[in-house]
Amino acid sequence: MRALRVIGLFGLLAFGIAAFTPLANRMNAWMAGTPHLEPSDAIVVLGRGGADADGVLTNRSLRRVLAGISLYENALAPVLVLSGSTAETQARRNLARGLGIPDSAILTGRPALTTREEAAEVERLLQPLGRSRILLVADPIDMPRAAGLMQREGFVVHPAPTASSGPSNPESRLGLTRDLTIELFAWAYHRFVGAL
Repeated sequence: MRALRVIGLFGLLAFGIAAFTPLANRMNAWMAGTPHLEPSDAIVVLGRGGADADGVLTNRSLRRVLAGISLYENALAPVLVLSGSTAETQARRNLARGLGIPDSAILTGRPALTTREEAAEVERLLQPLGRSRILLVADPIDMPRAAGLMQREGFVVHPAPTASSGPSNPESRLGLTRDLTIELFAWAYHRFVGAL
């Protein structure tokens, strides 16, 4: 009985910290690392959340592609690589074209549903072109694992994380804490199996 009370107390304490303190936001910013926005061979925008049947991107996917387009418009790389599912890459390509990115500057490959698949597909697309220095666009939470997988494929990675300030309301902070927990377990798994 006493053990259950201790577990319950610990659960309430963890809930309070996750919901009502900036700890999750600080961890999110820490995972983003320091952005290195410098001229590179390609801008790689990883998938995140896909698109619905009407071709509408999720919030995170839209944020990422807009960040990649902005980097391209600032002439930081001559090529924009869009990754993810078929629907996501098509919706992103249409958006990029609509915002003035020439079709010749947009690369998409086969559908990739995991970060490891994305890294392999990006390597397949860019290696024949001799492009090894990339600006990697991902959410802060995804950056450590994504950068590690890209480096394993032989890329020199310059992180270009999306906004890292994080949410300000308790419900969204709980969601971020959940996402951080999942991502940290994924990172640990990739380290354990030798993928990083």
